[in-house]
Amino acid sequence: MLRRIRRKIYRKIRFKTWYRKCRHYNLKHGQIDSIIAKYKSPEELEDKKYLRCLRRDMTRCLMKYGAYYDEYFQYGFEGKDDEYRSSFITEGIRMSFYPRMNDPRNTNMLENKYLTYKKFREFFKRDMLCIRKDKEPGEKALEELGGFTDKHREYIVKPIYAAFGKGVYLDKIENYASLEEAFAEYSSAGAVLEELIEQGEEMAVIHPQSVNTLRIPTAVIKDGEGAEQVVLFNPTLRVGQHDSVVDNFSAGGISALIDPESGRVFTHGADKKGHSFRQHPDTGVSFEGFQIPAWDEAVSMVKQAAMMVPGNHYCGWDLAYTAKQGWCMVEANCTAQMGGMQLVTKTGRRWELEALIAKM
Repeated sequence: MLRRIRRKIYRKIRFKTWYRKCRHYNLKHGQIDSIIAKYKSPEELEDKKYLRCLRRDMTRCLMKYGAYYDEYFQYGFEGKDDEYRSSFITEGIRMSFYPRMNDPRNTNMLENKYLTYKKFREFFKRDMLCIRKDKEPGEKALEELGGFTDKHREYIVKPIYAAFGKGVYLDKIENYASLEEAFAEYSSAGAVLEELIEQGEEMAVIHPQSVNTLRIPTAVIKDGEGAEQVVLFNPTLRVGQHDSVVDNFSAGGISALIDPESGRVFTHGADKKGHSFRQHPDTGVSFEGFQIPAWDEAVSMVKQAAMMVPGNHYCGWDLAYTAKQGWCMVEANCTAQMGGMQLVTKTGRRWELEALIAKM
């Protein structure tokens, strides 16, 4: 009962800027020096006066602009004026935009990976099995798990609600002594089991170890005559690094901006630590000029999906390119992060988004 009440309260306050700013301060202020140390030289760290001023400015930017401590450095806030700092959609204020754009009744469906799958099954183009938290391993449930694992000896396991690539891993039924043991593991926290995506060579070339994806945010707006239309909002290419099987920006991946008209990457790549890459560090493939295959197909898919959820005017769609079926949907994100589209070129997108909201 208490857990249910806490979750209900959280669902309401998580969109509030005061909550996100204060929560970050509470969680991270004791780590502020270690965060600074990631971005500053040993000589700068020895200057006590400089560090005091820096800490004050970081805290001020958190409370005024919602810039989380890492964002302060990632977006280059140090020494910048109010016009520059206020132009960014920071983590502290990001969530406040979504109630202005989306009907909250759609949130659970688009955050629950299995409900999203059922809604957009035609775009997923692969099998998926949901095992809910604390579900009993009845005969039918074990039969479904057995059928899925017989068909797919290796598969991806994801938390039902988690984001940022957390808790995603490769698994196979041979890792368990029995179906019952595997079921108990997955039902302990709840999980979605997904058929592996066989990535097409055109996208694998940039980093074959990970399934490289597109994040294509869409905004449903009204034109001059009041008719609804779908526009793209700073789409990005996302690729993994090293041996990672996920490309998520928050899990060490690299992002680069895509021209929405041509589908061609027009920037260098960047990771969340602020490193810039002309070429992928593992494969040497250049980011700038990389042509996304079958771009028109990807755009058509997200524009169709965007119109399938009435009352939802903004969503970030993740797509992967398969070897046999072209583009498929990986996830839908109705509260999608906006860091990648801003960090790559250190360009704030707040006023662009505000202009779109005015037309919704």
